[in-house]
Amino acid sequence: MNLYEQIGEEKIDELVMHMYDDIIPNDDRINLLFNDGFDKIKIEQKRFFRLFLGQPGHSIFATPDLRKKHMKLPISIKEAKYWLEDFELALDRLDIDPAIKKFFSQKINSLTMQMINTI
Repeated sequence: MNLYEQIGEEKIDELVMHMYDDIIPNDDRINLLFNDGFDKIKIEQKRFFRLFLGQPGHSIFATPDLRKKHMKLPISIKEAKYWLEDFELALDRLDIDPAIKKFFSQKINSLTMQMINTI
């Protein structure tokens, strides 16, 4: 059973909801990066997490070029770190196995630095 199947779409959607309906909108360190609002990013994040975690019919841990995808946003190591902190807060709210949380967190942590596109 892959990580997508262990977490499930419901929990992925819940994670994204926590991040983009509650945590990031209230995080003045990075919420200004989302000047177009959160509706589109929520759709993109749900798709990303599903694909990344191994949704059936897709490669496990498939990732787009995150740096290129985020070029329109100035992301330094600080913004990447803040986003990761918010991800961790959202992940902590999920009622899933702690070992799965840890593994998921490690995988996302390794990807976060790929978003950096500015000093």
